[in-house]
Amino acid sequence: MIELDEPTRYDRKLGLANNHDRLIIAGFEGEGSCVRSTRNKGKDFQKVKCTLSNRQQRLERCSIIGAALIMQAFLLPAAQADTLFVSSNGSDEVLRYDPQTGVFQDFFISAGSGGLDQPHGILERCNDLLVCSFGTDSVLRFDRTTGAFLDVFIDSSSGLNNPVYIVTGPDDLLYIASQASDEILRYTSAGVFVDAFVNAGSGGLSGPSGFAFGSDGRLYVAGRFSANVLAYNSTTGAFDAVIADATDGLGVGNTFGLNFGDNGDLYFASNGSVFRYDLGSSSIVATIGVSTIGLEPAPTSGVFAATANNLRLINTTDNSVASPFLTGGTISTLNFFHFSSVPPINQCSSTVPAASSWGIAALTLLILAVGTIIFRSDGRLRQQA
Repeated sequence: MIELDEPTRYDRKLGLANNHDRLIIAGFEGEGSCVRSTRNKGKDFQKVKCTLSNRQQRLERCSIIGAALIMQAFLLPAAQADTLFVSSNGSDEVLRYDPQTGVFQDFFISAGSGGLDQPHGILERCNDLLVCSFGTDSVLRFDRTTGAFLDVFIDSSSGLNNPVYIVTGPDDLLYIASQASDEILRYTSAGVFVDAFVNAGSGGLSGPSGFAFGSDGRLYVAGRFSANVLAYNSTTGAFDAVIADATDGLGVGNTFGLNFGDNGDLYFASNGSVFRYDLGSSSIVATIGVSTIGLEPAPTSGVFAATANNLRLINTTDNSVASPFLTGGTISTLNFFHFSSVPPINQCSSTVPAASSWGIAALTLLILAVGTIIFRSDGRLRQQA
């Protein structure tokens, strides 16, 4: 019997073999048996237990160790949030906090830097920080280390109007909620306009705010002024279904943040509450009494909610709400925020993360020791004798 504890975390954004939902270490085919270790959505891996022939045990041990090295090289740097960025809408600043303690660090982006007006959604990348400037219909780019203004990354010439939220999609393109034009717009990583992924008003959408890609092949969008949560095909952008609307208690003008919890449920903010929606049963399973704008998954577990110029953690097990998390600093209308989720700057590259060299070495070791390794289209790591 072989047992191996795998404490390595899995970051959906860096899914192996372009699989953004799960990571599976497959056992060997042939004589013997192997219980595979599979855990989703950033949770810790469980033990791998294998009962194999002596030869297969030796090979399995190499396979597991090699896979562990690959996971550590590619995934571990992204799993450790080291910064929390907070938008201060009323003062046109971005503040920085310790993501573990909530203690104020500094005013990372000074008031109005580069023309910043009403900062909303934030996206950290390897070498820069993108901030939605709601009041100037643009996305501004800042130095990730110093906070210095770099340039206007995206302006209104592409149709961007009151940008609210920004994420990197499963296709590595940038998706932005253009609230005043009722669209989700798509851009390359260099800021070049691609298309209107969700067309204006599709499915009754008015004022898109928070949005997130689900593991079920859907894009979920909160409509601020249409008071609904709508689902779209995550590949084509075509309207799919109404998830919730005013009949479920959502309010016009205050349907804001939306995100997934570590439990796989969808959370969205509206009408002075946070609604918890179970994708399996297609139903709202809880209404949590906290008035919220932005919602983001916590670095470990739970969902943070922006409320009353602070953040409060929602427990995704019992729906309890913790006391205010942030201390220090002066925030004027906290709407959206962002936990660091990319490698440290010294491990970044414009093409391949520096840590990937260890992953390549580990993969080479794995091939030499085991045989031919194939990354199948479904994301599984398979060994052939």
